[in-house]
Amino acid sequence: MTATSTSWKRLPPSAERADLGFTALFTEAEAAQIKHGFVPEEMEDKWFIYFDEGWLFFHRSWNGALIFALRLEGSPDGVRVVESWVNRDPQQYSGTDTEYDRQLVRFLIDAVLLKKPDARFPMASRPDAP
Repeated sequence: MTATSTSWKRLPPSAERADLGFTALFTEAEAAQIKHGFVPEEMEDKWFIYFDEGWLFFHRSWNGALIFALRLEGSPDGVRVVESWVNRDPQQYSGTDTEYDRQLVRFLIDAVLLKKPDARFPMASRPDAP
């Protein structure tokens, strides 16, 4: 089943957002799989992901907040992410580490959408680390 905007509850995009700077290139086959999205079966699945009008949207399943958005565009080499942003409204998302956010999006694509068995959840950097 392909996820659509009406497959799960969702909130509209927050006005408080930042450029994510996420880049990626996918094969046509990977892009087709990504565009199917992901509909959670229960709140514990944590994410609702769907593709609509060129954009891939990542919502939190329990509150519907839109956290990440990626714009995909065809290219001679496959399908490329050409624009991306992250929600920076602290009422909806407490993340502030853009590098971690990029790693999290990569993990969600690899693990949830592409179902790669070797996908690893990213570890947040510790602010007190040397």
